[in-house]
Amino acid sequence: MKNLTPAVVLFASITFAAQADEIRYATWAQPGEAPYVGAEAFKEMVEANSDHTVTIFPGDQLGKPKEVYSQMALGSTQILASGDPGLKVIEYLALPYLMDEMSDYKAVLETDFGIEWNKRLVDERMVRILGFMPRSPRQISANKVINTIDDLKGLKLRAPERDYYVKSLTALGANPTPMAFGEVYTSLQTGIVDGQENPIETIYAQKFFEVQKGVAMIDYIVKPAYVTISDSFWQGLPDEDKALLIRANDESTKVIEALLPKEQEVILAEMKASGVTVTYPDKAPFIEATQSVRDELGANIWGEEVYKKIVQIGKN
Repeated sequence: MKNLTPAVVLFASITFAAQADEIRYATWAQPGEAPYVGAEAFKEMVEANSDHTVTIFPGDQLGKPKEVYSQMALGSTQILASGDPGLKVIEYLALPYLMDEMSDYKAVLETDFGIEWNKRLVDERMVRILGFMPRSPRQISANKVINTIDDLKGLKLRAPERDYYVKSLTALGANPTPMAFGEVYTSLQTGIVDGQENPIETIYAQKFFEVQKGVAMIDYIVKPAYVTISDSFWQGLPDEDKALLIRANDESTKVIEALLPKEQEVILAEMKASGVTVTYPDKAPFIEATQSVRDELGANIWGEEVYKKIVQIGKN
């Protein structure tokens, strides 16, 4: 294992041997949410077709992605579903209006440079991408109704602590405020911030809509979660088990894709019933306003040539 002391390598080997049949699956998703139901489908298929058991840890119980990646390097946790793939060049595929759907991410990672990124992920983080976990596009909620891009001017919006979120919201005219996720509800409730952005299922599950007047469906970032697997665990599996885990993740993806539209319909109906105004602004001004963010960060992260290839994939 790269960059680990002999003592840590020994510990990792012991941990792996002691838990060889258990797959510890960490995710941000909560029970009842479509991504969690997908993880349950993964568990059911793996347990029905192998000697492995799958234990799901929802709601970041095992820690934030950075902590879980350390566990995966040691072999104590085997799988993580997270919006953080562990490598900056992959994460920045979530630039605003760059990717239209999850299949675009898959297409990028199947290119020569995408394959190289996965090799880097193995070398640097000791994990590899197994597949994806679909999520709904990211929307904006606020303490006012948002009908046009002009309604975002000057709004204090909580932003995740990543520059592409901050720059995107700034380009839309808002005043982004980077903040830890656990602080969002209270900050909305007390007026520290005017609004926030997240997939609609997260806005609902975290009850953000209870302290907001409007939700604008602008689909400004389409970003799936990445399902990564410990490379040391993967390398220790027979080929038939590797194939099974890939099939199980594919099945998980299908389950989530079938559930998300139905879940969104129910969520939006409940939000409207609670008094929230849901709007569908013209997205063209949002796309135009964030062009400079895509161009600047895309070229900086990947170089002009690769950026242009990724843009083309997103347009197909």
